[in-house]
Amino acid sequence: MTILEMQEKVLNLRAELKGIIEGGEAEMRELQENETSRLVEIRTEIDNLESEIAKEEQRQNQEIQVKTNKTMEKQVRLYNIIKGIALENELTAEERQFVNGRQINWRADIQAGVATAGQENAREDKKSLDVAVRNASVLSSIGATWFGNAVGDISMPRYGGSVVGWKGEIEKADNGEGEFSEVLLQPKRLTAVLNVSKTFLAQDSNDAEAILMRDLGEAVAEKFDETIFGAESGTTVRPAGLFYNNDYTTTGGTISAMTYDDVLDLELGVEKKNGKNFVFIANPDIKYALKGEQVASGLQMVYSGNEIDNYPTFVSNSVVEGGVMAVDPRDIAAASWGFEITVDPYTRADYNEVRLVVNYLCDAKLRGDRIAAAIFSE
Repeated sequence: MTILEMQEKVLNLRAELKGIIEGGEAEMRELQENETSRLVEIRTEIDNLESEIAKEEQRQNQEIQVKTNKTMEKQVRLYNIIKGIALENELTAEERQFVNGRQINWRADIQAGVATAGQENAREDKKSLDVAVRNASVLSSIGATWFGNAVGDISMPRYGGSVVGWKGEIEKADNGEGEFSEVLLQPKRLTAVLNVSKTFLAQDSNDAEAILMRDLGEAVAEKFDETIFGAESGTTVRPAGLFYNNDYTTTGGTISAMTYDDVLDLELGVEKKNGKNFVFIANPDIKYALKGEQVASGLQMVYSGNEIDNYPTFVSNSVVEGGVMAVDPRDIAAASWGFEITVDPYTRADYNEVRLVVNYLCDAKLRGDRIAAAIFSE
């Protein structure tokens, strides 16, 4: 009998017990001999069932713990693989599934082969590393649309809007179809380098693993943001910088000569495209220039309390020098396909360091036009 079946039987017995007692009370009489005898039988049976339920629950919990311990012994952790390669420790069979020479394939489309021997844990580690990149990226901070652990190209429709007009009572309506276009995100390889002390890698703690994840995430995010918030054209191997497009990016004057009117021009540029929930993204030079510029004589500064003109503002060195933009974050889409990490224990061996060469497969593009940007010179 299963635990559920025993629990159901206990409930039925309790209901029967209650019925016998309430029946006697309703008739205002003493219970008959057969009823009293049945009460004793029911209570004894309930006690026995509850004892069996407790034993079965304990047995099942012990089985779960044994399985958990066996799985823990075979966990596939990125930190352990890096440490194993760098310090020439023996890798487990599960860990070797992700390793080719000194290269670790930590991508969304590569999984450990055995579901109970690290597969789920490997997936979680992939997710953790992707989250580390997001946490360090300006794109995530502003609330851009982000596809993590992507598999294959990501195609997003872009709708041009419907045509709507007034007509007479029996006048034929115009074709109201808008135009569709496609925004395609495709994996592009971004490379970052991180040097890690061998002494650090020898540590066996959750804190050490968390620090390595964070450092990997920051190294990749910095390179990613520099590209996305740059002003270079895109190629087949690199996404275009958001400041590259001349359709919405203008050339301003000098940073020192910036005024409140320059900020209003950006706001107007976005609102003309029905942008309302927009934010500012700026290089630190812009921030400090606007800290000294008043909205009007005697009023607050244009930049105050992490805001430009009362709009949320994100400041980063990754933004092109002299760059500032107003943009609806939902119009920016980013995607990641995972990591390939090469462990090089030789190049920095004389410094007691291991070099990690990280290839991050990612892409980012605009999927809307609610953006206005400007680049000011020194």
